[in-house]
Amino acid sequence: MVIGMIGAGNMADALIKGLLGRHVLPPDAIWATNRSNRERLAGLQARYGIQITPVKPPLLEAAGIIVLAVKPKDTREVLGQITGVVRREQLVISVIAGIPLESLERALRGIPVIRAMPNTSAAVLASATALAAGRHATGEHLRTATRIFEAVGDAVTVREDLLDVVTALSGSGPAYVYRLIEAMSHAGADLGLDGELARRLAVQTLIGAARMLTESAADPGELRRRVTSPGGTTMAALGVLENRGFAEIVREAISRAAERAREMADEFAVPDGQEVRPEV
Repeated sequence: MVIGMIGAGNMADALIKGLLGRHVLPPDAIWATNRSNRERLAGLQARYGIQITPVKPPLLEAAGIIVLAVKPKDTREVLGQITGVVRREQLVISVIAGIPLESLERALRGIPVIRAMPNTSAAVLASATALAAGRHATGEHLRTATRIFEAVGDAVTVREDLLDVVTALSGSGPAYVYRLIEAMSHAGADLGLDGELARRLAVQTLIGAARMLTESAADPGELRRRVTSPGGTTMAALGVLENRGFAEIVREAISRAAERAREMADEFAVPDGQEVRPEV
């Protein structure tokens, strides 16, 4: 198995780190390229010993699995560069947010495609990734993609119509948690704690709560109730959150993120009926 990363940003970096760290692939079985940032490519090679190329043809020739890890706005350009070059025996995995399988498959003309939605916690090998298989992808293709993304965390399979919700929940989810930790740290500092101490306590609280969720059979509501003594400090704090509409605000935020994912499909996907012409 040889993997080629088109796009050499943070997600490609995390995948490379996971694939090597978990001994899924050796360095010479991983290729990377990007549009213009040669320093970024050189940095990946220096850190990991992988194969790099400033142009796509060598990567497309060598790799059996092509990972599209570019920004949504660059989708059409990249598809134009690889259409007619990728082969039917190759697998294309897209981690491009919002771009549907139908659009990718229309451009790639029969090539097996799988969409993946990881998150930035892949950088510490703790991503939550959802996968959706296209019409031409087989069970073996899906198992291969699962193995790749399990190198950087947990991987599950969903229907593609749920990927926008996944994007909103777990794809964007780390930012919600970071914002909560920011708010908790600032509140602690405003009330007299040293700022760095407040951050340390908030972060460890998050780590401990996450471990409780993963190691306990109890659901989040039950764990919350165990901490919430009648008339105590936790009940007082949760009362403020609920009075301000905490659950509804979170639901509205996730709903808006899912809506934005659908909007991105309209903005950046290949329109129905439009052909992607290979670049010459």
